[in-house]
Amino acid sequence: MRHGTKLLLSVLVVGVLGGVSALGVFGLFTATTQNAGNEISAGTVAISDNDSGSALYNTIGAKPGDTAARCVKTTFTGSLPSAVRLYTTSSPGALAPYVDLTITKGTQATSTFPDCTGFVADANPAVYSGTLAQFEQTRTSFATGIATGPGVQTSWLTNTSVVFKFQTTLQAGTPDAAQGASSGVHTFIWEAQNT
Repeated sequence: MRHGTKLLLSVLVVGVLGGVSALGVFGLFTATTQNAGNEISAGTVAISDNDSGSALYNTIGAKPGDTAARCVKTTFTGSLPSAVRLYTTSSPGALAPYVDLTITKGTQATSTFPDCTGFVADANPAVYSGTLAQFEQTRTSFATGIATGPGVQTSWLTNTSVVFKFQTTLQAGTPDAAQGASSGVHTFIWEAQNT
């Protein structure tokens, strides 16, 4: 390589290095801002009862006029205010039209399933009064279920509890033709949906 070419290349390298160092001398102002810690977490809808998987009642050999009262405590532990409705998806048996069913809501100092000792009805206690058959035929989903807000409230909040008293009576006028008949096995369902 010729001496002139070397000199030209050296000048170019020095020029480039000088340009880069000049940029370092003339610094830039900078600033940032941030919004950290963003997250979305879903709320919960959760309801349970104190029956430990046992039937509220299982009456065998009932005769006209027999009455029984049983209580179950439901507790809402979800984080989202919710509407809770009571319904069934069961079909009425032959005896169901002769079984009067009254459901009231209230409180108990100590709730031991299915005992109703110490049950105190709410100021607005009525939930349902009619026959078991009517309940099974008309209260079949959340949409047609019975609103069961605690006290006079419509929404259940976290750690809200309500005790429901179910009173069943085999009507005094039950006909002889109903002897040996059954109401059919039925399930009561409390469903919560956030409001």
